[in-house]
Amino acid sequence: MTQTIIIILVLALSVAYIGYRIWRTFTTLNDPCHGCAGCALKELKQQQKNHRSKNPPCGDKKVIKKFAQSE
Repeated sequence: MTQTIIIILVLALSVAYIGYRIWRTFTTLNDPCHGCAGCALKELKQQQKNHRSKNPPCGDKKVIKKFAQSE
C-alpha cells in the first residue's frame, strides 16, 4: 500500500512539473532567452535592439531627416 502511494505521488509530481515546463514554454515564446533573468548574451541583444532603434533604416528619408535634426 505504501509503495502505491509513493508511486502515485512521484507520478503526480512528474505530471505537475511537465505541465509547468509546457506552460513556461508557451508564456515565453517571443523571448529568445526564455525568461532568463540576465546574462551577457541578453545584455548584448538589448544593446543591439537599442542601437537599431536609434539608427533608422536607410530607405526612410523622413525618419533620417528627423534623426539628423534631433542630434
